[in-house]
Amino acid sequence: MTSHLLSRLGLTAAAFLLPTLPLLAQTPQPQSAYAEPAVSPDHQELAFVSGGDIWTVPVAGGEARLLVAHPATEGRPLYSPDGTQLAFTSTRTGNGDVYVLTLATGALRRLTFDDAPEQLDAWSADGKWLYFSSTSHDIASMNDIYRVRLTGGTPMPVSADHYANEFFAAPSPDGTTLAFAARGIADRQWWRHGHSHLDEAEIWLRREQNGTPTYTALTQGGAKDLWPMWAAGGQQLFFVSDRNGAENIWRMDANGSNPTPSPASRKEGCCGRLFLLMVN
Repeated sequence: MTSHLLSRLGLTAAAFLLPTLPLLAQTPQPQSAYAEPAVSPDHQELAFVSGGDIWTVPVAGGEARLLVAHPATEGRPLYSPDGTQLAFTSTRTGNGDVYVLTLATGALRRLTFDDAPEQLDAWSADGKWLYFSSTSHDIASMNDIYRVRLTGGTPMPVSADHYANEFFAAPSPDGTTLAFAARGIADRQWWRHGHSHLDEAEIWLRREQNGTPTYTALTQGGAKDLWPMWAAGGQQLFFVSDRNGAENIWRMDANGSNPTPSPASRKEGCCGRLFLLMVN
């Protein structure tokens, strides 16, 4: 009786498993991932990261070309304002430093030499400075904002408020004002859908007059406000916010007034969604 029952159970299990055997035998296929896009100043080429390397592809579409390859991890490609150079970060020398590639010759220069990871944020409009965030001189992995000359030299602190996380810097077109995100831990948890008080962030402006900096909060918290980007002319700012529940692109005046979601705003969203915004 027992052997007969086990035999029947074995046949029943086989009946359920046989249709799934082809699926179990299939080898999972690798999927490509594309991130951190940057458009060239002439809007003809797109640099992006895939597999820890940097690639380029025509904006109109076509075959992608491998530009920077290394066993380390490359990221955050940013074209210089004149389109002749590409800045990026690389872990080839440790936690992550800023490098600049001359596109015409392939010459590569390292600009930062700190032990802490650098997060590349932006070029100055005149192409003479590179802005980045680093945790090297603050406590509890909090970022300060620095800039370093394209020609090299010692990075200079731009905003280094102790006990405050400052990141995602964006210098204005005229170079007189710096927009940035502050507070929370959203610099390393931006991908998370939804937010808590730990990763809420605000957009701030830093101005300097007669050597004295002043700070102005453009958003008032309660949301994850990130990645400020100046519109042409410097009269408005674009930024990403989840204040309406999903991560969307918003715009506001440079004084923080009239925040408005983009026409393509979504009611629902998911972590890791990528936006590409071209501002003429």
